[in-house]
Amino acid sequence: MADVDWERLTVTLRQRRLLPTLGPRICGLTGGKVSEDFAAAVEQAVERGRRHGTLLQLVCLRVMSALADAEIQSAPLKGPLLAEMIYGDVGRRLSNDVDVLVAPEQLYDAVKVVRGLGYAAPADYVEDSGLPMVHFALAPGLAGLPPVELHWRTHWYDRHFARERLLPPTRTSPADWRPAPVDELVSLLLFYARDGFVDLRLAADVGAWWDAFGSEVQPGALVGLLRTYPALARTVVVAMTAAEMTVGLPTTQILGDAPRLNLRDRMAIRLANPNPDTRRSQLYADMGLIDGLLAPPGGFGAFARRQVFLPQEVFDERAEHIAGWRSKSRFGYSARALARFAFAMTRLLRSPEVLE
Repeated sequence: MADVDWERLTVTLRQRRLLPTLGPRICGLTGGKVSEDFAAAVEQAVERGRRHGTLLQLVCLRVMSALADAEIQSAPLKGPLLAEMIYGDVGRRLSNDVDVLVAPEQLYDAVKVVRGLGYAAPADYVEDSGLPMVHFALAPGLAGLPPVELHWRTHWYDRHFARERLLPPTRTSPADWRPAPVDELVSLLLFYARDGFVDLRLAADVGAWWDAFGSEVQPGALVGLLRTYPALARTVVVAMTAAEMTVGLPTTQILGDAPRLNLRDRMAIRLANPNPDTRRSQLYADMGLIDGLLAPPGGFGAFARRQVFLPQEVFDERAEHIAGWRSKSRFGYSARALARFAFAMTRLLRSPEVLE
């Protein structure tokens, strides 16, 4: 403990939005033997998180109430409600927006409802199916309010899971209903996988959820769920293995047996990056490569459109909103993406952990 640079740790955790999440745990594990400045910074971060989290909670509940009035079933995703459930404190998990799940067939009606609360129309790219890739993002009309994201799924490969397992039954109040524990666990693993196993925020969610509710997961429940949704099976198992490596999730205990991992699975796990220190461009490439490595049968074309050959609307949106965007053309972007994938693949194939 005498060797810890508390000032550097404070700065690092704050930059990674982990100070209120991991700070109290560090203080607890050390018996309070931390620097006074670190303890004060953690307390201040949690207090600020509580104020902002309370605002997000109120907006989320207002959105869900308005959706219920329009007979649209909804459920909260991630955010302050999750923080309160798994950390016991709304200030422990920082969020920038409100995430709400609705059924895909009610997505456009939900957009109308949220726009009626003073939010702008979404500008997300819409695929040939008529749906956005994952969600519609609505910007607030008033300063100080958070954006609202209306999701119809949790992951690129999720076609039915979210609608069938995470939404309350018709005419059931969301306040009186909660998904089965195994469904909650799978949703957190899918969020972790979609974000490319990067950093510790989503991994910490998985670990904290397991500490709080893991005993409620029935033996064999996950195996049965993955048989029902085979397109998600590899992604969930790989996410579990990455979470085991990062936060100690007991994968074998949950599955009843050690998972069978092929070369692509091992490569995806090897790309897990709990302490990202690579260039942002290569980090995003690694995240995109995980998408391709775990794509279900028939999913390669969709992966290529998401990560390599971007539709013009998506390319323009990223060029407008991502700081430091250097691509001048879609061709240039595709060439650089493929080059970064090749670099990552070469690095992975030299790793004994991948080839074993």
